[in-house]
Amino acid sequence: MNEPASMATEVSELTGELTSFDRAVATVIRWIPGRGKVAVSPRTLVAARGSAWTMAGFGASQIFRLLGQLILARILIAPEAFGLAALVTVFLSGLEMLSDLGINTDVVQSPRGDDPLFVNTAFLIQAGRGAMLCAVAAAFAYPFATFYHQPLVRPMIFLAAASLGIRNLASGSILTMTRHVQLGKVTMLNAGGDAAGLVVSVLWAVVSPTAWALVVGRVASSVVYTVGSHIVAERPMSFEWDSNAARDILSFGTGMFLSSATYFLSTEAERLVVGKFITVQELGCFSIALAISWAPSRIVQRVVAQVFFPLIARASREDRATAVKDYRKVRVVLFVLSLVLACGFILLGPLIVRLLVGSRYADAGWMLQLLGFRAALELFSAATTSLLFAVGVSKYSAIGNAAKATFLCVGLAIAFGKYGFREAIWVMALSQLANYLPHFWGLRREFIAVTRTEITYFVLFLSCTAATASLVSIAY
Repeated sequence: MNEPASMATEVSELTGELTSFDRAVATVIRWIPGRGKVAVSPRTLVAARGSAWTMAGFGASQIFRLLGQLILARILIAPEAFGLAALVTVFLSGLEMLSDLGINTDVVQSPRGDDPLFVNTAFLIQAGRGAMLCAVAAAFAYPFATFYHQPLVRPMIFLAAASLGIRNLASGSILTMTRHVQLGKVTMLNAGGDAAGLVVSVLWAVVSPTAWALVVGRVASSVVYTVGSHIVAERPMSFEWDSNAARDILSFGTGMFLSSATYFLSTEAERLVVGKFITVQELGCFSIALAISWAPSRIVQRVVAQVFFPLIARASREDRATAVKDYRKVRVVLFVLSLVLACGFILLGPLIVRLLVGSRYADAGWMLQLLGFRAALELFSAATTSLLFAVGVSKYSAIGNAAKATFLCVGLAIAFGKYGFREAIWVMALSQLANYLPHFWGLRREFIAVTRTEITYFVLFLSCTAATASLVSIAY
């Protein structure tokens, strides 16, 4: 069998067919200096195709979200409105993460992930979870609004909670597409939903420049995504139920629940704490800094989650040595990208804020320097987390998130008790270190062969960012 035909057969096993894009990528990669005319593996083609779709689709989604916030912040909405919307967002994020069962991850890594009955059972569990989230949100809206002395937050939660119920009705076919790195439709759905949310938010803000514009846009995004998921689905969802599949999903979900719950406590929950001790205007600036810092790193993390994680999971089921090779490649890429982000935010944070949202949000500049470093460190850690999840080990993620949550609780209590908001941001910036160390320990236990590689890149990352911070402090 000649090489293109052989490659087509192998790639089709993973993604369905050899496309013109695959042939173009194969041609380019085979002529990279130092490679010679070496055959390109189907795994490389799958990664290239998935990365391209994810970068285009999820990148567009992040751009739409960030662009919407920047337009609203610069022209239409005051920081106070973003502060109110931030409280609504973190409340709903908390409910979602505290009930996360890792259904997407389970379908990707499970041997039964291609079984229609398994996928349909996952869909029904997901839909039930969405209905439960809406009910819980309605029940806790009043005490939450009362605690923060923001009565307007209560009706906003009622409306925004609908977005959770609607999005959890998305077709289970999306999970199967992710499993096989067939990301064209998935990323287009995400991008289309976020584009719709942007349009609705801006139009609403033109008529009424309040926090409601952000809430209504969120609901519109969920409606477009969910309806679209059923339009492009490979098979319709039904009420078919498999008790064995449900047990497997819920069993896996126990570990993911702990991981997601501790992740919320170690990340999103910080806004709940911060929102109690600062003004709504400061919370708005904080939210803008978070949005800018997260946007680039989350694009890359989505590539890791939707492309490299499924590939590494597949490799780990067949041969751990291949999974380690994939990890080493991802580690180099994530090291470079995270270092660029960290140094870029430290050097240019205030300038970025001034150019994007203007002087009303000037306080977000110094916050972006610190929060950008944290986002870059989170991106650096993504390779380690993916490798551990690929072999079905989630306990280190739960331990890492618990360590980070503990660090934040103690650190923020000291910062707000004895110092102030700036010191609290420093605590947040350094908290990701507490999350990373248990992941590193897990990597050492499960894959001792890559320990030296991980240590080398981690030391380089910290050294370079520390040097950049020193230069900035001297300059100012």
